[in-house]
Amino acid sequence: MEQEIAYNILLAYFKEGSYLNITLNKALTPDMDRHMKNRITRIVYGTLQNALLLEYQLKKFVKKVKVSEKTILLIGLYEHYFMDIPDYAIVDELVNLAKKVKGIRTASFINAVLRNAFQSEINLEGLSEDEQLALRTSHPLWLVKVFKKQYGEMETIKILEADNQVPLRSGRVNTLVISRKELLEEDEHFQKGNLSEDGVLYEGGNIAATDAFKKGKVTIQDESSQMVARLLNPDEGSEVLDMCGAPGSKTTHLAALMHNTGHIDVYDLYRHKEKLIQDNIKRLHVTNITTHTADSTTLKDTLDKQYDAILLDGPCSGLGVLARKPEIKYHDSSAMDEIIPLQAKLLENAYYLLKNGGKMVYSTCTLNKKENEKQIENFIHRHPDMEVLEERTILPYQYHSDGFYMCLMRKR
Repeated sequence: MEQEIAYNILLAYFKEGSYLNITLNKALTPDMDRHMKNRITRIVYGTLQNALLLEYQLKKFVKKVKVSEKTILLIGLYEHYFMDIPDYAIVDELVNLAKKVKGIRTASFINAVLRNAFQSEINLEGLSEDEQLALRTSHPLWLVKVFKKQYGEMETIKILEADNQVPLRSGRVNTLVISRKELLEEDEHFQKGNLSEDGVLYEGGNIAATDAFKKGKVTIQDESSQMVARLLNPDEGSEVLDMCGAPGSKTTHLAALMHNTGHIDVYDLYRHKEKLIQDNIKRLHVTNITTHTADSTTLKDTLDKQYDAILLDGPCSGLGVLARKPEIKYHDSSAMDEIIPLQAKLLENAYYLLKNGGKMVYSTCTLNKKENEKQIENFIHRHPDMEVLEERTILPYQYHSDGFYMCLMRKR
């Protein structure tokens, strides 16, 4: 049953480009036990994380295959090479699945290909070092070359390997309601985090299903992401702007750091995302935030005010969150360059909306230095009255967290 559910999720992704996390969350129903949910999640994410390597191996045995058949075969290869499951059990379950969804002829085909493939080890000899690294970690060659140019070979290997690990279930304690010490004493499944002083790790399944989450004592947020609000660290009573706020994790963290004082205006481009922010505000007992739906690339033309502190967590290529969203690494490389002008436009708006003496943080969940250090270098060149106070990149292997870039600046 787990394989059939995983198959349907992956098939929707391969055929329609569906959002993997949304499809997966809908498929994991409350009546499933934790073991079943964990196995489905591992098959789905593991197959997609290793898709390039698995497809390379599959091409040795079949040149042309329909997407439905290919999905079943990739699951089988993933289970064979990466999971502790007997080969006969993998073949038996997937042949039965093929028979159910496609018929007896497809089942016979799946049986023959898997039995043949399971006799062969993965061999990358004859390929260049970069090609071997790209296939071994299932990252596109262009991305391997980008990371090697920007971070060097050893760091790149660590980043790529971290992208294929199972992400931790990370949360942030809502200090408006409870301290981390109190939460750890209240629920033994929560443990102290690796990075953030507000961070916790959960070992009991889905954080969103806990009473602590429902009562607003904790929210789901990666620990690297939690460092962004702490870097801005707005003063109590200050006027704050969050330009790209959905789903509100960083915005509500700012509110907690301000102890619900002052005021925060938070914007997002889409109404349905503004609703997500409002839901989090209500659940987390926040009282100093006003939500807005608007295009933040035009705010300087529509707002008649300036702010003490601004958070710009910009749209980006997402190359720091590949462990959580493996589908991103298969996006076309051109998408990365298209987003850079948008980030620059948002930074221009932030500059004009920031008071003299005010501070701002620009952050992204990507590791591409063109969107990060180079973007800030160009911004400072345009506005010499902005000074960098602190700049930090968190790589995904360092704390078993998302990769993040953040830069704190002040307007002189």
